[in-house]
Amino acid sequence: MAGLRFKIAELEREIKAMKSMGEEFFEPQTLWTLKDLLRDLQSIGEAQKGKARPLELQCLHTIPSDQYDRKSGKKIHAVISGKWQLRPLEKSEIEFCGIASTRIELYASDDPDKRLAMWRIPNWVPIPRLPSLFITPMSAIEFILGELFQNDWPEVTASNTKHVQNWRALQKKWLQKLFLWYRDQIEKAGSSSWVALKEAKPEDGMFL
Repeated sequence: MAGLRFKIAELEREIKAMKSMGEEFFEPQTLWTLKDLLRDLQSIGEAQKGKARPLELQCLHTIPSDQYDRKSGKKIHAVISGKWQLRPLEKSEIEFCGIASTRIELYASDDPDKRLAMWRIPNWVPIPRLPSLFITPMSAIEFILGELFQNDWPEVTASNTKHVQNWRALQKKWLQKLFLWYRDQIEKAGSSSWVALKEAKPEDGMFL
């Protein structure tokens, strides 16, 4: 993600859409984290151009779910947090320019002190550098909602509310650009396709 540019207004719409779509899946007492994230993003967008500033998502908790596994019946929940560095640019654009880490932790709901799994997207460790489908922090959140709520989340994303339509339009636009870029890198690869994708650096403005 580092170095990629986005329209600030589109990132704002994405956060608003996630807050609306995901409201029933998040613990109500942690929804303030998305409100603060949106507020801080807007503040960065209005700040001095060219100066990197931190953006942080505090711990956002999902409600317990047993939809991830029909056999076990055990409920788990996720805790999502993240830290990024953003640089406001001209033309109402913003750039991910340094730290870019979204952390997802899974806990057993009957034993909240027991962490079952944890991973970062992307991690601070430079290897393995896997080609990622998670374009923005919100897309990583959708991934975990889709995994934990395999029955209910698809129904939400298939509705036709304003926020869902905004969400689908943004994700479609960004993923199409990403997949086209992946295809181009593979077609001109002089070695293994995986090696080519790992070594290639996306153009800064590919998601604008």
